[in-house]
Parts: sequence; C-alpha cells; structure tokens
Amino acid sequence: MSLWKRMRTCVHYAVRSPGSIRLIFTCSKVSSKFSLEEPVFTNFDVNKVIGSYARNVTTKTSSFNFHDLIQFGRPPISNEALILNARTIREIILTSLSRRTLALRNLPYIMMLNPNISQIYNKYLLSVNMVYDSGAKLETKEDNDRFVQALQIVVETHTNAIPTLAKGFAESQTYISGDATNSFLDAHLHDRIGTRLLSKHHVALTKQSSPSATPDPRFIGLVDTQLSPAALCREIAGFLSDVCDLQYGMRPSMAIDVGEDVTVAYIPEHLEYILTELLKNSFRATIEHFLKMTPASQYRSKHGMPTGTVPHPVVVTIVRTANGVVIRLRDRGGGIEEENLRRIWGYSESTFEEEERDGFKTLNTPPPSITGTGGSAMGGLGYGLPLSRAYAEYFGGSIDLETCFGWGTDVYVNIKTPQAI
Repeated sequence: MSLWKRMRTCVHYAVRSPGSIRLIFTCSKVSSKFSLEEPVFTNFDVNKVIGSYARNVTTKTSSFNFHDLIQFGRPPISNEALILNARTIREIILTSLSRRTLALRNLPYIMMLNPNISQIYNKYLLSVNMVYDSGAKLETKEDNDRFVQALQIVVETHTNAIPTLAKGFAESQTYISGDATNSFLDAHLHDRIGTRLLSKHHVALTKQSSPSATPDPRFIGLVDTQLSPAALCREIAGFLSDVCDLQYGMRPSMAIDVGEDVTVAYIPEHLEYILTELLKNSFRATIEHFLKMTPASQYRSKHGMPTGTVPHPVVVTIVRTANGVVIRLRDRGGGIEEENLRRIWGYSESTFEEEERDGFKTLNTPPPSITGTGGSAMGGLGYGLPLSRAYAEYFGGSIDLETCFGWGTDVYVNIKTPQAI
C-alpha cells in the first residue's frame, strides 16, 4: 500500500501494512485505548520499537550539532551521501519520537483521557510507525524517496501539534504540577525541534540533489549560508508595524545601529520565530507604554517622569562573535515588573488577552510571506518566549534579558554558528 493511501487511512489513526499484521493497543493502562477510533495494525511490534529507541542512550541525539547539517557540502550531493544521511537521521528521529510517545504514556492516566492530549499521542504513535516502516530498507534512491515521502507526512501531521498539546495541558493543569509541566514541555519542545529540523533538512537536501533541480547556492538543505539578521529584522518589523497600525492606529519603528552587513549560516525558520516573538513583545510594550496603558507608564506619570512625544524606536544591534552572532533588541517599553520577570519563561504566561480585538491576534501569527511555511496557531498560548529560548538553545545558543521597570528592556540573542562555510 502506498504511503499516500496510508496517509488517508491514518486520518482514523489506523495503519495497515501488507503481509502479517499485529494488533496493538499502546497505552499505559492495558484496559484503555484512549481515543483511538480504530486499533493500530502494523507488521512489527511498535511497543518494542518504542521501548528500545526511547531507552537507547547510544543514539547520536545529544551530540548532534550544526556541523552535521552541512557535513556533505553544497548540493547536489551523491545518492550514497543521501542514503547515509537518511540512515543517521532515521535513528535520531525514531529516538526522539519514541521518547515523546513514552513520556505521553507516563502522564497521569486522567490526562491521557483529554481529547487534545490523546490526539497528540495518536500522532506520535502513527509517526513512529511511518518512520520505522518506511526506512526499514535504505539502500537505493527509491528507498530514500519513500523515506522522504514519509518524513513529509510526519512534518505535516505535527504542524499544529503544539497548540493542541498546550490546550490539553491547560485543561488538565489540575492533575499535574507546574514543575512537572515545565519539565515535560522543555523536553517535548527540544525533541520536536530536532525531529522537524532533521526531517525538513533531509527533504530539502534530497530535492536540491535531484537531477532536474537548480539549487540556490546559498542553501545547504535548510541552512542559509548567507542569512542576514538585519534584513530579517526589517522584514518582520514591516509586518508587525502594519498590524500595530491596525490595532493601535500607530506604527512603531525599528532602527539597526550596528551590524547591517553581518551574515551568518543558520536556519532562517528558527531565527525568524525568535525575532518575531521578541520584536512583537517590544513593539507592543513600546506603544502601550507611550499611550500610558502599562503599569510602568503609570508609574512614570505618578512620579513626574517625562514620557516623550513620540514612541522611541526599538534599536537592534548585531555583532559577530568568535563562534556566532549576538543580536540585541533594546526597547523603551517600560520594562518588566519584578513579579512578572520571574514568570516570563514559564509556559502559559501570555501577554495576549481574550478581550482584545482580532487585530492583535494577527500579531501573534506571522504570515506565509515571512515564515515561508504559513502561520501557526501559537499566539496567546504563552509558549512564545519558552519556544524562542528552545530554538536558540538547540545549537548551544541562549536568550538573556535585562530590564529596568519604568524604562525598558534589553534582550540578547546569542546564536552559535560556524564562521564560514
């Protein structure tokens, strides 16, 4: 049965393979199937696969680094190199998917009865099956094409998995502690980032290495070897300014004081998400502080401190370092109160309010013209800053913040990347 036909079958979370089949019920309680609409059929014991990979400490997951993405050089690359890469990432992806599946099983039983969480569990179960089955034989170009097809389905299946999982955790917060939630989501986001990155990177490498392809010399898979943070900031700021104009009738501005000519080798999608989240927060704080809508602006008014006649621009500084680049975003948005500062990196700490008009909801969803992947439904869930930090930390970077309540905030994005490719 073809993968595309199986994808249609997978809508009901059932996978049938030719030959011998094995009926499995995969959950932490033997007597429950959770919300599976049909049992899952497969020609291998997926429970053993999940258990084996989830506990596999030898798989190269923690040591995977940026250089592994570019080890084969610029496309086109040989079929042998594609096969080698496919075999390597299959092990890593199966390990990540299996760990997440096992972690979901180990949640309190009542949480797994939540339809949103059980839906995510079903998706992970399906993904393990597809990646394992499609990559069981990786020796020829046709084998790799079949594997790539499966990776594309897995990526599409999990596109909006985080908002679904977030809703499930919000509805089940009575049954799990805050520390346990943070620990689960930290690990989940890290594995998710790796799975999607490796999947999409291998798909891109395969397409760029096709005989009929004319690959952009700037790109190695998903890696843009000449990515301009300054150009990215301007593109994002233009979109966010339009939305602020819609919401507030005022357009904030951004200025780049240093680093217009700096380029780095990095994954554009990751840096776009980070900068969009941070600029969104800075723009909103700047306007609301100027309009005296924030505690900080009220504090300044109470103490007779000047507020200015126009909003101050958000100033971006980009500096090349020995092992990457540092991007500083400085705003005069009134800063963050100490009691809020302790919570901003936690999940479900959102600046979005339910009563806000649809205009600002759009501010939480970058359009396809910026991300290149269509928006996401993450806005207002409180995952923006934690996910931004997860993206930065995936290759050893960081996001640090300094704030002065009543004045403004500086955010430092440290990105680790090779000096030259």
